[in-house]
Amino acid sequence: MPKVLLVLGIFLVVGIGVAVGVDTGLINVRPTPATKSSAPLKLGRYLDDPPVGPANDQLAAYRAPHLRRLLRNLDAGLASRGPRPNLHSLAASYQYGDPAVMLAREPSGGDWRLSRPDQGAVRGYADLVSVTPGASIGIALHGTDPWADLDVFRMGLRDARDMLHIGHVTIPPGTESAPEATTGRVEEHWPVATRLTVGASWPSGLYLVKLTGASGGQSYVQFVVRAVRPGALTVVIPTMTYQAYNDYGGADLYGWDRGPRSRAFVVSYDRPYSEQFGAGLFFRLDFPLVVWLEDHGYAPDYVADVDLARDPGLLGDVRTLVFSGHGEYWTQGMRDAVEAAAGRGTNLAFFGANQAFWQVRLGPDAGGRGDRDVTCYKSAALDPEAVRNPAGATVRFGDAPVNRPPSLMIGEKYGGIIDSLLPMTIGSGIASFAPDVGLVAGERLPGLVGEEVDELHPGFRGLSLGLTGLDVVEHPGQILVGTAVWINPHGDRVFDAGTFDYSWGLDPRYSAALPGFPADSFSNLTARILAWLGAQPTV
Repeated sequence: MPKVLLVLGIFLVVGIGVAVGVDTGLINVRPTPATKSSAPLKLGRYLDDPPVGPANDQLAAYRAPHLRRLLRNLDAGLASRGPRPNLHSLAASYQYGDPAVMLAREPSGGDWRLSRPDQGAVRGYADLVSVTPGASIGIALHGTDPWADLDVFRMGLRDARDMLHIGHVTIPPGTESAPEATTGRVEEHWPVATRLTVGASWPSGLYLVKLTGASGGQSYVQFVVRAVRPGALTVVIPTMTYQAYNDYGGADLYGWDRGPRSRAFVVSYDRPYSEQFGAGLFFRLDFPLVVWLEDHGYAPDYVADVDLARDPGLLGDVRTLVFSGHGEYWTQGMRDAVEAAAGRGTNLAFFGANQAFWQVRLGPDAGGRGDRDVTCYKSAALDPEAVRNPAGATVRFGDAPVNRPPSLMIGEKYGGIIDSLLPMTIGSGIASFAPDVGLVAGERLPGLVGEEVDELHPGFRGLSLGLTGLDVVEHPGQILVGTAVWINPHGDRVFDAGTFDYSWGLDPRYSAALPGFPADSFSNLTARILAWLGAQPTV
């Protein structure tokens, strides 16, 4: 294969650039002359990911209020962030049907959006995180209404497709559970009100059950239909992270209302999602990418992260594995499965930031059903299993006794949370990686770098397509955020968006509100990245 010269567009304070040659999957690195300093570029243990910031408990306590402000109170939190659409209102418009920002869409046979969101009237959860076509899944319901209609939608192509309607399902009586005194776990025990049979022809995807109670109040229940054998392009839905931030019942892995500790150690799938009226963080972090992929002719299969945790063989046929949104919480088995797949030739795409940061364990609920609890003590000293199984301790992956920095897999490390939105500046590597997509080095793309970000470091061996220098609020000092591609030591290709907001640039409802945003060029760049990773549209 002819050698392709990729120019790394990283210019740190010392003004050093790196040229990267890619030849049959191997990386040859040679420093180019420094422009502002003669200091040598260190290319040694660039994958080291030392702990930064305060101790685990302090870090968790710090991050909780900041992320809650960013993710739940965006009306106020984004007011000072400059010209951009309000993400809270935009995500809400997906659910509530604001015609001012919705694109003209052909009717899907039913409206998947909520006209009267009200979890008090009706709310619920599925008894399985994911299910294969032809199987059934139970929906547990609770609320003040006596009955509810259920409409099942597959999210993706043209926003959503109406799959099934079930009318007048009786909502059985039930009670609300309090957090357990020792772990903070909130586990509901509501009866299954109905079982949905997943059609044998239903495509793999993220499905939302729209609940409409007798009073008209509405909410969602979420589940994943996974392929029996996922295909070449597969998207991972980060449900364990959804649960980490799910404080239904008063406790999650970041807080515990009136609890004896600052946060819970265990969270349960046996309860509704408090975020976005039962949708979890899907609309906020995953929806734009899923819709863009399918609207642009890609036909991905989907799996939940828990599927990879319990069945590493699922990735045997996957060539390009995409992590949408924010997959902060992984199990040891999931990390093993992904790294093993990468070692066999699977390319990885991380469309977000702060991936694979905390190690968690899955466990059974009180009734013995497997993989319904997510445990994360965030401290080896607190985790009762850490002594018996140090490698499985629920700490940050980069911390002892686990010592598996995420950057070994991703190439970049977690940089922190930022309080301001910044544009992404296109790096010089664009000229060799994607010269014809319509973007040029130095061009600034507004609205892409925000919330949580990943950090390039001086020895990064890859190609930076986008750069932003900024200060983070979790620990002092400026970092360099990068949207980057690299080839790992196995010869597999990896992309890291490096920012929560990358995928929002693919949403025309978002980019239309950003003056001068080159939507077509940014979409072309994303398609080029996917092609480099081995994924092509099928239609």
